[in-house]
Amino acid sequence: MRQDACLTFADGKDHDPVLTDAMAALLDDEDRRVQVFAVYGLALHDDERCVEGASRLGPPQPSDPDEEHYLGAAWRYARRRGGR
Repeated sequence: MRQDACLTFADGKDHDPVLTDAMAALLDDEDRRVQVFAVYGLALHDDERCVEGASRLGPPQPSDPDEEHYLGAAWRYARRRGGR
């Protein structure tokens, strides 16, 4: 359920700070997949917290090839922002 909420937010156009704060709170979720999707959603909504979240998660897990795509959104965000 939380994973679906993260992806729905990521694909949405609503940039309400309440939603981005809720997404940022999921960076501390116990489920790594939820954390990965939260990073992705924050990156697509240009929220700098995606970079710290991705850093905490470390490299993509080889057992989940999709992680590279989702975590890569944070690194693309950082590049757009000049490497912050």
